[in-house]
Amino acid sequence: MEHTLGKTERLHKRDFRFTQWVRAGKTPHFLLFKSKSEQRTARFGVVVSRRIKGAVKRNRIKRLLREYFRLHKQEFRAPLAYSVRVTEMPEPTWDAVSREMGALTARAAAK
Repeated sequence: MEHTLGKTERLHKRDFRFTQWVRAGKTPHFLLFKSKSEQRTARFGVVVSRRIKGAVKRNRIKRLLREYFRLHKQEFRAPLAYSVRVTEMPEPTWDAVSREMGALTARAAAK
């Protein structure tokens, strides 16, 4: 499995519109949504509201979430699109994000 995050695996703003999203899991800081995708690969996107103050913090959490997806692609089933909404700002460290996303994807896979 290739450990890159290609253009076909990213969700863009236009991909969120007119798409029916189903909630797949929830943790104290994240909500995971999934939707059917026309692509053959799993796709991933992150939504962080400006309500969470500090652009540096918002961008850091987005980078960490994309990195989690890049390293754990096998846990995300294709051909689905996944979106993570950050509801509260977690501790912006790899360990905290990885632990919480691991629990979230395990719950989503069980559904």
